[in-house]
Amino acid sequence: SLKNSATEAAKPAKPDEKGEMQVVPVLVHLLSAISTVRLYIPKDLRPVDNRQSVLKSIQEVQKRFPDGVPLLDPIDDMGIQDQGLKKVIQKVEAFEHRMYSHPLHNDPNLETVYTLCEKKAQIAIDIKSAKRELKKARTVLQMDELKCRKRVLRRLGFATSSDVIEMKGRVACEISSADELLLTEMMFNGLFNDLSSEQATALLSCFVFQENSSEMPKLTEQLAGPLRQMQECAKRIAKVSAEAKLEIDEETYLSSFKPHLMDVVYTWATGATFAHICKMTDVFEGSIIRCMRRLEELLRQMCQAAKAIGNTELENKFAEGITKIKRDIVFAASLYL
Repeated sequence: SLKNSATEAAKPAKPDEKGEMQVVPVLVHLLSAISTVRLYIPKDLRPVDNRQSVLKSIQEVQKRFPDGVPLLDPIDDMGIQDQGLKKVIQKVEAFEHRMYSHPLHNDPNLETVYTLCEKKAQIAIDIKSAKRELKKARTVLQMDELKCRKRVLRRLGFATSSDVIEMKGRVACEISSADELLLTEMMFNGLFNDLSSEQATALLSCFVFQENSSEMPKLTEQLAGPLRQMQECAKRIAKVSAEAKLEIDEETYLSSFKPHLMDVVYTWATGATFAHICKMTDVFEGSIIRCMRRLEELLRQMCQAAKAIGNTELENKFAEGITKIKRDIVFAASLYL
């Protein structure tokens, strides 16, 4: 309507402008507070002079209360005795005291600083929202990855089509300190059956040695042969993983099994001294000791895995490997002798 159009077009005059007072409707939610000051206005506000007299009254009130007009107190003025409201009012008063005593309260740049603070707060909210969205996206990706991993387990025979754990899966559960899929495949393929305890122990060192070495040892056939078989087994797992749409780089996967200490571990298992094996490689002595101790832990898990399938011969072989490497300074309680 014409009246509504006029109301929407009405704008407050700036401090240095002369405006004309108008009667406009105001929605209740736009009222922020009610003052104890009451103005008496003319009954008829149609004449311009009557409306302008209201402006003069408002300006007079502003002069009398330069720090702001007194507000209507809900307890003293309105008689509300609700205890919950009293607690809220106390909190408001405490926050107001903190606000008014803040160094920025009378700062001339307060509005600019406050605007920047609001922007910062909004950015923090946006960051939280973005993180939530990222978490949701990652959850979806993880669900997709989980489906791919389950597909790999089914194709390798670790689980049935109904996702029920098979014997292979139960054996893999016994191994936690190395690649359980590859080690279980090697066990079920009989790769350890024809190896001596020294060879098996040396081969397992590929799974626990994580250091970098500039020297690649020249392995004898009794170590190079099992290593090739292990790598072929690893290639098969990488191929199945790729077919199941699980992101895996075959070269990176194969290079994660490092044979740099195979000859060192083999020689140690045959009874050589620590001084002798240290001369065989450029790997630090501490790294050799750490590898041996991790190897002992893996051998214990392999014993449990062999026990799970009822292969006593293999279990004894891994136990013998533990006996052969667990000696001398490598497993000393303290190096301060």
